[in-house]
Amino acid sequence: MSRLRQALTFENVLVTVVAFVVLAGGTAIAANQLAKNSVGKKQLKAKSVGTAELKKNAVTTAKIKKSAVTGAKVKDGTVGGPDVDAASTSFSRIVHEARGTGAVAIAGGEGRTAYPVSPATYTQQAGEDNWFFGAVDVTFEPGCAPPRTANGSVLVDASNPLDFEDNEVLARGEIYDGAGGTVSRRMHLSGFPGGILQGPAATTHTLTLVVESECDSGAGVVATSGAVDVVGAR
Repeated sequence: MSRLRQALTFENVLVTVVAFVVLAGGTAIAANQLAKNSVGKKQLKAKSVGTAELKKNAVTTAKIKKSAVTGAKVKDGTVGGPDVDAASTSFSRIVHEARGTGAVAIAGGEGRTAYPVSPATYTQQAGEDNWFFGAVDVTFEPGCAPPRTANGSVLVDASNPLDFEDNEVLARGEIYDGAGGTVSRRMHLSGFPGGILQGPAATTHTLTLVVESECDSGAGVVATSGAVDVVGAR
């Protein structure tokens, strides 16, 4: 017993307490101040890192392994037109739309008038073939005596749209009326054999929608809601 009292001196007890505090504190510091790159795959418990542990926007393109994301991992309906690089993809689709909303009277009994559509210019991409389609509403007034007709033409790069050449026409349409009175019809313009514009190099073109009318006598034809669509194919 006397030996135990001799061992339990103030100095021995103090040294023991200090050692315990240092050891405990050292362990706590080590747990909260891990050395850089000290935690690897071996230290992580399987399936311990889930969606909740990932910081928002933490996974970037550089962190995704090449070919890791396949079609099976893409949700149906999530990839739309804006996500597709059209310039690098084979396709057949509308590449340009030109529209008009005003009402334009066709001059005279046998008149020819350019119907304004916008935007009238577009750029055909290199290696792209273009087809042209259009439509316009035509109203025959009672003053235009039957039989009466209306024709529409889509012109590309016409030097004089009101006196165009046949090789400047890429789409045509026609409607006929023999009843008389007020008649409104939708005229569709479509391409025809040879009505293809090929583009070996990128080229800017100007579109013109021309509407013509013919009355047996008198006048009175009005065009409204004109439209031109350019279909591109690669």
